[in-house]
Amino acid sequence: MEFVQPIRDKKALETMKKLLRSSNLRDYCLFVLGINSGLRISDLLTLKVSDVLDEKGKIKDRINNNNLYCPRPSI
Repeated sequence: MEFVQPIRDKKALETMKKLLRSSNLRDYCLFVLGINSGLRISDLLTLKVSDVLDEKGKIKDRINNNNLYCPRPSI
């Protein structure tokens, strides 16, 4: 199994975000959520709108789903 290294270059991240935002809003949202949450792509792809937005249409502060894998931050 090959290991994938995270993108650490901030300019590369910003370039990727601009490219995705201009071409595909769904992929942009998944990318931003992924880099900010640390969730695996398999967990991101199973999210529903109701997992991310509350009843008023506001973005939730936390995603509460026991089926999601969220790595602990390294200390």
